Formats: sequence, structure tokens, C-alpha cells
Amino acid sequence: MLDFIQDNQAALLEAAIFLSVFVLVVALMLGSSEKASDSRLKKRMNRVAGGRSGRPAPGSDAVDAELRRRQIRSAMKDSKGGKGGKGATFQTQLKQAGLDWSKKKFVLVCLGTALLSFGGLSIGLQLNPMMAAPGAAFLGLALPYFFVVRATKVRLKKFSNEFPAALDIIVRGVSAGLPLSECLKTIANETKEPVRSEFQMLLNDQSVGMPLEKAAHRLAVRVPLAETSFFAIVLAVQSRSGGSLSEILNNLSLVVRGRKMLDAQIKTMSSEAKMSGRMIGAMPMLVAGALFYLSPEYITVLTGTSIGQLILGGCALWMFTGIMVMKKMINFDV
Repeated sequence: MLDFIQDNQAALLEAAIFLSVFVLVVALMLGSSEKASDSRLKKRMNRVAGGRSGRPAPGSDAVDAELRRRQIRSAMKDSKGGKGGKGATFQTQLKQAGLDWSKKKFVLVCLGTALLSFGGLSIGLQLNPMMAAPGAAFLGLALPYFFVVRATKVRLKKFSNEFPAALDIIVRGVSAGLPLSECLKTIANETKEPVRSEFQMLLNDQSVGMPLEKAAHRLAVRVPLAETSFFAIVLAVQSRSGGSLSEILNNLSLVVRGRKMLDAQIKTMSSEAKMSGRMIGAMPMLVAGALFYLSPEYITVLTGTSIGQLILGGCALWMFTGIMVMKKMINFDV
């Protein structure tokens, strides 16, 4: 062990410096995102406070209609504000993925991924440590992030598939004369995950005294889908202006099922383009693997020299850029 340390002092020192800088960069990124979210929250609270002071006093049908339109717009803005993206904190994104990770655990995951990547690049591919450090830093940040994004997409897709059945339970229960709270309890007890756990949290919010429209808004924040935003808007508007809840939710269920059918048709029509993009993106790696197996001397020129490593880095960058462009071109949102 001591002999290994003495023989690789320079590489170990570079690895230690790289890990220190990597942890510092991750901590600064998480801190800046949290500060930005706090500033956006303060600005939003100031706008809401300013809007409340300028409300007109109800006294006529026209004023009531204007107030109702403002309420609907406010509900729509609140539901859209909870979508995962620029307005969502990183902790919210972890919850949307169904992960109970803290920021410290995510930093540890990034650090472990960076260490494994650094070892694989410097030892497995025998790259220069100065060349392996940037690649390990990129992989240490990118791989955990894409894992969270992938887990979020899978969980949201499961929720979207089960959500129409939950709406049907509410429609049937309300039509039969059951209170809405009993319908929500049925959903929280009998539906599949992740709908069951999300509605259990909605009931927990109600049990501590939170109004139903606020609890539905928090559901739309935790599950950033158009379906949950529509659901929160329907409950907010129905609680403020009244109306037949069963009829409104029945129409919402039809809309949700229609969106799913349209999404399935789009996937069917774009499947050929997606397969072509996957083949084009995988072809260079398949050819490089075949050459490495058949004639290793052609590949070792790239992995064993500094110029070859620079060429490989540039090729990887341009391949990644091309794959992202193709992904944007063949992906469609309903």
C-alpha cells in the first residue's frame, strides 16, 4: 500500500484537488439554486400582496364576473407555478422523483460517481489524470442528475396512467351521493402507486386543517402534470363559484383520456424517427468497439496519446450535442 502511494503521489494529489474543487462547485450550485428560489418566492408574495390591496368591491354582476375570471387566472397561475423546472427547488425535484434523498446524500452520490468515473478513466482507459479530471467531474454531475430526471419521468408516467381511474372513482362516488372526502379516502386506500401515496398526502394536508383547494395545489406541485393542474383548478373554481363537481370531473376525465390517446398516437407516428436516431447515435460507439476488438492498435493511438485524447473528447462533445438535437427534434409534448 505504501509503495503504491509513493509511486502515485502526483496522481493522488491531483485526485484530492479535483475532489475538493468538485465538492465546492456542487455546494455552490445547490446554494445558489436555493437562494434563487427564495428570491422568486419573495417576489411572488409581494405581487400577491399588491394584488390583494387593489381588488374591487363586489357590487354588480359585471364585478362578480371579473372577480371570478381573476380567481380562475390565479388558480391557473398557482398550479403552473408548481411545475418542475425553473420554479422548482432541487429538493422538490427529488420529491417528484420519489426519492427521499437530502442534499447531503445527493452530494455524496455525486462524489462517489465522480470517484468511480475518475478511477475508470485514469486506470481503465489509462488517460492522463489532467484529462480524466474534467470528464469525471462532468460524469459525477451528469449521471446522478439524469438518474433523477429519469426517475421523475417514470413516476409521473405511472401517475398519469392511474389518474383517470382516480377521477372516475370521484365521479361515481359524488354521483351516488358520497361526500368528496370519502371518495378521496377510497383513492388513497385502493388505487395503485404513486396515486395512492399522493392522495394520502392530500388527506394528511386536509387532516391538519388545510382547505381542499390548497391541498390540491400542493398535489399539483408534487406531481407537475397538466392533469393535476387541471384537477387543482377544477377544485379551486368549484369551491369558489359552485357547480356540479361530478359533471366537471367527468369532463376532466374525458380530457385526460383523450390526451393519453393523442400521446399514444404521437409515439406511434414518431417511433420510426426515434429508432433511426438511436441507431445513428449508437453507430460510432459500435464501430469503435468493433475496431478495439479486431484491431486494438487503431484505437490505442487515440487513447494513448494526448492529441488522441483531445480528439476523443471533441468527438464525445459533438456526439452528445448531436444526440440532444435529435432528441429535441423527435420528442413531442401533448
